[in-house]
Amino acid sequence: MSLELSILMLAVCLGAVLQVGIGIGFSIVAGPPMMILLGTATAVPALLLLNTIVSVVATDWRVLAVEKQTITTGVAGCLAGVLLGLLVYPWLSEAFVLALTGFLLLIGVLITLLPIHTMVGTVGFAAVSGLSGLATVWAATPGPLMVFGLIARGFGAKDVAVLVQPIALVAYGTAFFLHGLSDWPSIPFGPQLWSFVGVAAVGSFLGRAVRSHLPQVFIKSAIRAISLVACYVLLHRAYMLA
Repeated sequence: MSLELSILMLAVCLGAVLQVGIGIGFSIVAGPPMMILLGTATAVPALLLLNTIVSVVATDWRVLAVEKQTITTGVAGCLAGVLLGLLVYPWLSEAFVLALTGFLLLIGVLITLLPIHTMVGTVGFAAVSGLSGLATVWAATPGPLMVFGLIARGFGAKDVAVLVQPIALVAYGTAFFLHGLSDWPSIPFGPQLWSFVGVAAVGSFLGRAVRSHLPQVFIKSAIRAISLVACYVLLHRAYMLA
């Protein structure tokens, strides 16, 4: 196994653990090395497929009955964003896509630090979900935006880690399917991808095992820290491509 492949495997496993454990992290951790080593055009559909698999393992199906309205709103907003993102995707440069996604994440982090006591309503949450859908198609990094929307909706960090999974599942799955329809040859099916699928599944089950044991303060701090790292990576990559 080459050093590059070992790095990618480790990133996929760690990203899956974080995604399931705190609600975000897969694309943030696995995305940059995959984009750098495989190229963005190849990495994005691969990330969408792997994220779909991680979200399947991460989803607690009992939550669908408890928070049906919130999940339905999030899914509808995401799907609208995914469709809009696909329509405009061919007209955007790679640098613009990465930079815009990075700025959206930064705005989300800053919002969580402001002393805002009024929770966002259904329309506001749907709008954030739509932006998350856009980020799903463009850079396969919707997690932080959706998480920030759920936090602004009034949910605690532990609830967010569970609620975000079924929404992400629909967003990732739909984006992967539509991506495949528009450019199926770019999806890198092969031995390496199936190895990534296996590692992602193992990491997902590990994350599910530790999710209930993580303190709420840790989850919220980890979300902010990982999001800031993602902002830097995306903006730096965009700057290098500009």
